[in-house]
Amino acid sequence: MIEGEQEVLAAPKANINKEEADEKENINKLLELLSSEDLSTWEPIFKAGAHIKKEKADLVELRNLFITMDRAKYTLYKLENERITMRTVRFGVQIMEPYLLFLLWDDTGVATVYVPKERPDL
Repeated sequence: MIEGEQEVLAAPKANINKEEADEKENINKLLELLSSEDLSTWEPIFKAGAHIKKEKADLVELRNLFITMDRAKYTLYKLENERITMRTVRFGVQIMEPYLLFLLWDDTGVATVYVPKERPDL
């Protein structure tokens, strides 16, 4: 094998390791925010390999998504403050400030975390 080819083949593996490390960091940050009750529910799910995506929240877009989403497949949760139990969002009017984050759970194992634009550190 040519040396240059070997370097090209090794690059994607490095990217995968970085993505895995970023995902673990996102999981740990999220778990630190949860109440003990939520932690007992979500920690096993996230550590078992659920995929977490982070998005900047646009409340109008999130309301529109909520109105049109398949409620059998998706569940939306609202975390108003650190270590407070998350609430299941039942009505679009609940998608408002104050909030720390919204978590959209997809029954395929994907959690999308919507964070305020002014709090990209979450």
